[in-house]
Amino acid sequence: MTWDEFYSSLKKKVGIAADKINQTADLATLQVKLSLQEHKLEEAYAALGKVAYEHFLNEGDKIEAITAAMEAVDAEMKKVAALKAQIEALKNEDSKAKEDTAENKETAGQEQAAPTQDTEPTA
Repeated sequence: MTWDEFYSSLKKKVGIAADKINQTADLATLQVKLSLQEHKLEEAYAALGKVAYEHFLNEGDKIEAITAAMEAVDAEMKKVAALKAQIEALKNEDSKAKEDTAENKETAGQEQAAPTQDTEPTA
């Protein structure tokens, strides 16, 4: 192996490692955002419960407040679902990258193992 081949191989591996670190950081960021969004969803549920409780306790007309609270819950649920979809897509992307890396290693191993034949044709 020449120095250029070694250096090229090293650059590829460093690049792959950097990509993995970025993917891990992106995944962690999305998971934190998901946790925060789930907390907001819980708050929206609590607000809905409070309005519904007051409505049934006082038998007052709080339908508009209940409707608004339900819309807030729906909005938070959509945000949570979107973040979960992003996390799943990132995980799938990571899995695909791992498969490609394993396939490339396997292919490279087969190419190195295959003997070359430098025989001259006989006439």
